[in-house]
Amino acid sequence: MLRRLAIRNFAIIERVEMDVEPGFTVLTGETGAGKSILIDAVEVALGGRASSEFVRSGSEQAAVEATFDVSAIPAASSCLEAMGAVNRADRSLTLGRELTAAGRSTGRINGRVASAGSIREVTQHVVDLHGQHEHQSLLRPERHLDFLDSFGGEPIQRRRELVEAAHAHFRRIKAEMDALAGDAGQRERQLDLLRFQVEEIDRAALRPGEEVAIEEERRILGSMERLRSLLGGAYSALTEPGEGPSLVELAGQVAMAVGEAARIDPGLEELNRSLVDLGYQVQDSTRELRQYLEGLQPDPARLEELERRLDLLATLKRKYGPTTEDILTFRERASCELDRILAGESTIRRLEAEREQVCTELGDLAGSLSSLRVAVARDLERHMEEQLRDLGMDAVIFRVSLEQEEDALGVPVGDARLACTARGVDRVEFLISPNPGEPARPLARIASGGELSRIMLALKALVAEADAVPTVIFDEIDVGVGGAAALAVGRKLALVAAGRQVLCVTHLAPIACLADTHFRIFKEVREGRTVTLVERLDHVGRVAEIARMLAGTHQSSITMRHAEEMLTGAARWRAVTRGGRSGPASGTPPPPDRSPGKQPDRVLS
Repeated sequence: MLRRLAIRNFAIIERVEMDVEPGFTVLTGETGAGKSILIDAVEVALGGRASSEFVRSGSEQAAVEATFDVSAIPAASSCLEAMGAVNRADRSLTLGRELTAAGRSTGRINGRVASAGSIREVTQHVVDLHGQHEHQSLLRPERHLDFLDSFGGEPIQRRRELVEAAHAHFRRIKAEMDALAGDAGQRERQLDLLRFQVEEIDRAALRPGEEVAIEEERRILGSMERLRSLLGGAYSALTEPGEGPSLVELAGQVAMAVGEAARIDPGLEELNRSLVDLGYQVQDSTRELRQYLEGLQPDPARLEELERRLDLLATLKRKYGPTTEDILTFRERASCELDRILAGESTIRRLEAEREQVCTELGDLAGSLSSLRVAVARDLERHMEEQLRDLGMDAVIFRVSLEQEEDALGVPVGDARLACTARGVDRVEFLISPNPGEPARPLARIASGGELSRIMLALKALVAEADAVPTVIFDEIDVGVGGAAALAVGRKLALVAAGRQVLCVTHLAPIACLADTHFRIFKEVREGRTVTLVERLDHVGRVAEIARMLAGTHQSSITMRHAEEMLTGAARWRAVTRGGRSGPASGTPPPPDRSPGKQPDRVLS
């Protein structure tokens, strides 16, 4: 239950502090006084859209704070426990929201910084706020399913959550399969290309550094005649005498002479050894040169083979990289990608089996949810007709249409395959026949504005009862309603408030007179600035305000007397319907009426 509301620098509200009672509370005032701005502030506190446009002109920051008693709301208490935000002192819930002119906002739950989503998670169990134009949502058939499920309460909500989870699982599997599969033809082309690339590189049997060796061998084979000419002359110079001895003979002669001298002078021994070694080296070099020359034979076939190998390497380098190492690296990447795709095909087969299993489970869950909805729909029809009779729509027939769409790719439900979303297989639409003898037709096509408002009130009353939400807020639920229908709407609101707290912004006197608590919203100019003010009305104030609602500014003793009679009649009706109690159903007595002529208490300074 909402206990207190504090608003600062919000739109044209400078400062408002309200203590709110149980039962039925109305907020009235002239058009433009700021009634709906007050509701906007509450919506922001509940985690709704925050905008810098809400910050009062000339102010840096706006703030809204709403305090609730949640001691009897286990779901809200559980949420607070999970968030570590329980108020141990009195188990209350204080929601705060600060907005800056720069567009930033900060939310708080019992003083702890919290996101707007966290605030909404808690308040869904505490408050149901019906916005000024929300009854227009009845014109969108896709919203009807949500109304039906809300009326169905926890059994349907639990089953719907299971359907949502199974549908999300089904979508994840499908997305994974799509990511792995892609276009089947494209995948096959990619597999063929990768196989060809790996096989082409493997056939080449590349060796790191081989290109350098091939180039050297090709250069030698291509210069065979030049090598034979150069090395043949060198060998002849070493071994064949010309005008004098050959180099081999000359080296032997020199070594022999120095050896002879070393026997005379031992100091020449080291030189002698060097010359002897030189002779051996000349002999070894001569032998190696002879062997090289003997092996130096033309090999056109080998040269052609080397040319082909170089051409192959050049082709591979154009395709896969500038070096042999790059080509081999490309081969490893291609092989890994090939393995991944092949593994993906195996995964796809596994996912296909899993998808069929989840699809069957989803069909079973969606089918059972649909069966639950059929039973709940019949119950809703009966209760809605009772509610609408209370609201002056005595002859109306209310029907809930449930349909499914066959889809070959859908989920199995019974003997059919049906299209399925996260909300199940059902499409729901509300039908009404407002006049006897007329067939029921889609609500969105034939309902008037006043009928939409009353139908929405009836739905909200039933849903609030099913959800056990302790506080329901209506912003102008009376749109398009007048005369006897207005009194019926007021009585319905008062009856709903017998089990919970109801706040309502209204322009209609028949509704306002039935309230347990009455606040008047009005504007004043202070120091050249317009401000919205709120005052809680006593009996005298209520008479004056209801007279204004009846006759505008041209009030008379007749309108004042009429207003007095309306309040007296409303009090008498409340006493009868509430078993002799004139106050809120919670047992809290209504605020005492002030003595005539005394000014009403203002909750705003």
